[in-house]
Amino acid sequence: MLRVPEATDLVVGGGRTTGGRCIIPIVRTFTLCVGGAAVVSLAPVALLVVEGASEYLALLPGAPRAINGMLEALRDDIDREKERCMD
Repeated sequence: MLRVPEATDLVVGGGRTTGGRCIIPIVRTFTLCVGGAAVVSLAPVALLVVEGASEYLALLPGAPRAINGMLEALRDDIDREKERCMD
C-alpha cells in the first residue's frame, strides 16, 4: 500500500447543498510521477458543513493534525464554494 506523506496539498472540492446546508469536502492530493506515467491520489480528509453563518468541521480518517491552520490558506476557495452553494 502506498503511504501518502503528511505534507501533501489540500484542495477544496465542489460544495453540495442538502437540507439547507452546504457541504464542502476538503481533499488531500498527491501526485507521483515515474518515468512516463503519473498517478494521482485524491482522498477526502474533512467535510466543512456551512449552516447559515455557522461552520462545522468534520474530520475524516487521515486528516492532517494541523488542518485548522491549513484551512486558513484555503479560505478564498472555501468562500467561493459557499457562495456557489447559496445560489
